[in-house]
Amino acid sequence: MINSPKISIIIPVYNVERYISECLESCIKQTLKDIEIIIVDDCGSDKSIDIVKEYAKKDSRIKIIKNNQNKGLFLARCEGLKSATGKYIISLDSDDFLDLKTCEIAYNATKDGYYDIVKFNAYNYDGNTAGIWGGGNFK
Repeated sequence: MINSPKISIIIPVYNVERYISECLESCIKQTLKDIEIIIVDDCGSDKSIDIVKEYAKKDSRIKIIKNNQNKGLFLARCEGLKSATGKYIISLDSDDFLDLKTCEIAYNATKDGYYDIVKFNAYNYDGNTAGIWGGGNFK
């Protein structure tokens, strides 16, 4: 039996060539290495998927699923869920990025079965400053 990864990161991708490299770098460089990164190609018109394919050539944890038509964020994320083999799921927007310890911290919080769902802070970063997303406090 093949061991499944601890975490599947699902990333729907649609016209985000400006952001996708930073998003993927934040996933690839996670301190927890036992992950899979599922990219859902939602039929954009820019070079986002070309960038993803270059990353996938270098990292076998990246898997690309192609929708036959644009389905939108929610349905694209659902398509990614169908292919996920990880014990836990992280949903990540393709114009966002993770702290490099996100997967490790989230997995350690869940591995003993104490928590079923882990929420964590999200920050809005405009290139100069960062503030808590939406003005709320996420834990």
